[in-house]
Amino acid sequence: MPIDAIKSAAPNSASDPIETLTLRRAALTDAPALALAGAATFLEAFTWMLPGADIIAHCLKQHTAEVYAHYMQHPETRVTVAVTGPAAGFEQEPGSIVGYALLCAPELPTFDVLPTDIELKRIYLFSRFRTAPVLDATGAPIPGLRPAQALLDATVGDARALGRSRLLLGTHAGNLRAIAFYRRNGFTEAGTRTFQVGKQVCSDLIFAKTL
Repeated sequence: MPIDAIKSAAPNSASDPIETLTLRRAALTDAPALALAGAATFLEAFTWMLPGADIIAHCLKQHTAEVYAHYMQHPETRVTVAVTGPAAGFEQEPGSIVGYALLCAPELPTFDVLPTDIELKRIYLFSRFRTAPVLDATGAPIPGLRPAQALLDATVGDARALGRSRLLLGTHAGNLRAIAFYRRNGFTEAGTRTFQVGKQVCSDLIFAKTL
């Protein structure tokens, strides 16, 4: 189901800290933090396969506060963020955004999009937090739930709440970890697209999930 707000929690103790995450709906004021997290997670995800100059050019164009603010002003957009607990010694300060999922109207010009489709445009998480405990509304860890799955579950819930019948996404054909994750969650291959990153033209697979 859609996630509006979930309380953050600090590590268990100063001597044995456990990094935890909570999910919440992004606000327009989160646009600068989303831009930073978006660029950094994209860099972390694709340095193995793309030249640095092309990644930087892509991030300077696609991962700006203005781009995220533009998305969030659209009525079909939903952004869920994964947030850390407060830093040690700064218990009164909010945590940091270390992952997010962006759901929006489809931007797949070469694909046969249906009126009831919606696109998972981006879902990223720093690798450091892949196994971090996800906390519920009471601050208790949710057993067996990993952050990437929590972000995807929130996105599926949002897509259904918006009345959409199919969720689409594109992912690089060589991103085997992501492809396996999507297939485990009921996505099937539905097409292809090309994707520009700087001067590089990448080949993406389009996956679809019936809601």
